[in-house]
Amino acid sequence: MISEEYRGAKQWSRDKQAVFTVVWISFLCAAVGTMVFFALFDPVDLSVVFDEDLNIDRDAGYAAGFFFFWSLSLVCSGITAFLVRTAPKRDAAHRDKQQ
Repeated sequence: MISEEYRGAKQWSRDKQAVFTVVWISFLCAAVGTMVFFALFDPVDLSVVFDEDLNIDRDAGYAAGFFFFWSLSLVCSGITAFLVRTAPKRDAAHRDKQQ
């Protein structure tokens, strides 16, 4: 059994961890959102709603929908992470005053 950490591995900075956490969570949300949305709606039928001359196939519709959901959830997750990281810290003295 290997008891010590691999010496060549570099630790990620806190900022890098936050960025990749936001990207990964938004990717998973986009995958679920795409599955649910396209279980109810056909992308070919939706293309007629926007423009009758617009001819896209299903794969392009699925891809466009996925990237739309990914960008939407990326913005939402990014704003949430920003607000959590920039929130004022509560110290022990502040907690003692409230009790």
